[in-house]
Amino acid sequence: MRLPEATSSFRDDTASSLPTNGQPHSSWPANPRRAHGKAQLEHHHGPHRILLVDDELDVLQGLRAILEEAGYVVTCTTNLRLATVTLEHESFHLVLTDLYLGDTDLGYQIADVARKQKPSTPVIVLTGRPTFDGAQEALRSKVADIVVKPVDAQTLLATCRRVILETELTRRNQELETANRVLSSVLPRTIEMKDPTTSGHAERVVGYTDTLAMRCGVGPADRANLRLAALLHDIGKIGIPDHILTKPGPLTDDEMEVVRRHPAMGYEVLGQLDDHDDVRTWVYQHHERWDGKGYPQGLQGEDVALPGRILVLAEVYDALAEERSYKPAWPIAKIVALFRDQAGRHFDPDLAKMVADGLERTGSRYFSANPGMLF
Repeated sequence: MRLPEATSSFRDDTASSLPTNGQPHSSWPANPRRAHGKAQLEHHHGPHRILLVDDELDVLQGLRAILEEAGYVVTCTTNLRLATVTLEHESFHLVLTDLYLGDTDLGYQIADVARKQKPSTPVIVLTGRPTFDGAQEALRSKVADIVVKPVDAQTLLATCRRVILETELTRRNQELETANRVLSSVLPRTIEMKDPTTSGHAERVVGYTDTLAMRCGVGPADRANLRLAALLHDIGKIGIPDHILTKPGPLTDDEMEVVRRHPAMGYEVLGQLDDHDDVRTWVYQHHERWDGKGYPQGLQGEDVALPGRILVLAEVYDALAEERSYKPAWPIAKIVALFRDQAGRHFDPDLAKMVADGLERTGSRYFSANPGMLF
């Protein structure tokens, strides 16, 4: 598609829409309540497994009875060596150990082994002699909690539930962080391998959108979603044939029609991105225009939310400001002129005017990216 003279050197799909030790067993309740404990334990993961360590057999059996009544699967050991071997060969959700095991061993020492498991296993220390030195050493070994005996059954069970749930939440957050790292590195590189002319485009657009969103007073949650949408806005190009994306000359009308499908394809690719409907929506809308002449839906004005309108402008800015294989980088003055001309046409008029004024005052510093600020 050939562009009007003002933008004829700007050739991509963006351009097409420009103008153109413990107590004995008897001290524990005989029949502790099991109401909410078991239900929670089995909700998603099935019964949780606990490694129980105590050198006093009556205490060991009393604790085991309480835990099993609450729905836990319990493995018992009476010394540190056996506990360590068991932990190295079996998987547990929690280790519950007495602090003093025999004459020389301290239960918290198992925490070193527990941290090396994959996934790591939290440790709760029980003690009837909570000396300051012992408690401090246990804390330094990063045990999850210290419980002083005697303790009633419900307090013990509540502590076990809390530690297990906190550990699972931490693990889930770590998994999400890993997924975010994949999104922030692997996927953009995949897109750029499909379209080498846009190397670094996604990361730059992340910085531009976040800078502008901050200037516009967009809230933290929307800014986080906007950064993700900016990172993934061209993911639909994975479905565009290579010979079209890498074509050195102008695209035919039919080829441009294929390229125009990428927002919808991106929307479909992100279909399993749970709880991020805004991200999918803004990816879908990043080629809409204020005047309704964009695609794929022909939305007009505030039909596209402010964060989405920011993405539209930031994406165009990067395409103009960067050198491409088929065009030089535009000077700031030419970009400012385009934004002023397209205020109320391609772009939100207030947004375009604000950016044009800012670029005129401070140049590219106004719109500088923020590397590393992805999520």
